[in-house]
Amino acid sequence: TIAKPTARFLTGHSSGGWSSLWVQVTYPEHFAGVWSTSPDPVSFLDFQRINMYSDGENMYVDGKGQPRPLARVRGQVLLWYKGFDSMEWTLGPGGQLHSFEAVFSKRGDDGKPLLAWDRKTGAVNTKTTENWKKYDINLILKENWKTLGPKLAGKLHVYMGDVDTFYLEGATILLKKTLADLGSDAVVEVQQGKDHMNLLNAQMRQRIRQGMVEQFLKAHPEEKR
Repeated sequence: TIAKPTARFLTGHSSGGWSSLWVQVTYPEHFAGVWSTSPDPVSFLDFQRINMYSDGENMYVDGKGQPRPLARVRGQVLLWYKGFDSMEWTLGPGGQLHSFEAVFSKRGDDGKPLLAWDRKTGAVNTKTTENWKKYDINLILKENWKTLGPKLAGKLHVYMGDVDTFYLEGATILLKKTLADLGSDAVVEVQQGKDHMNLLNAQMRQRIRQGMVEQFLKAHPEEKR
């Protein structure tokens, strides 16, 4: 109810983790901080272990020709990229993987998002993913840090498990390194033994809440009760 940026905070998990971080980076002066947990890929150099900018990259098989996993629990693969993608394609518009193209790709002549990979072969289309760079949070921070850095001081908090269910930890690890190299005070934690489902537990929720309270009271000490 306080109409000031110092009283506005962002948080979200998974796709919400990506979205909240995106909003903070895109509108750095409109919010007082973000607490992002298990975000979708924050760098497309590691999109669930796939480099979306590399010619010859494939969504379905790795460089050794082995099937790419999409989800795991306690080290056991539950979903494979090709099988899950085929299911989504059969069901029609919508779905998790389609959602990335809906957000990041340009529209084709038919008005639909351009496909980032061939749904038969799995081959990545780097002409399409060139447009994805506009939404690559890691890249945006790296290329615009001189402007964004001062505006984001004390505002970035990202948490990820090192065995994320959907192999999202690689992108967050890249983001952690980028921010460290830039001299940022961002908090980027990759927590040992945590996955997509158990990272955001009661303890983490309380930690996020406490972080927001502390940030708020720094700017509004008169509201302390």
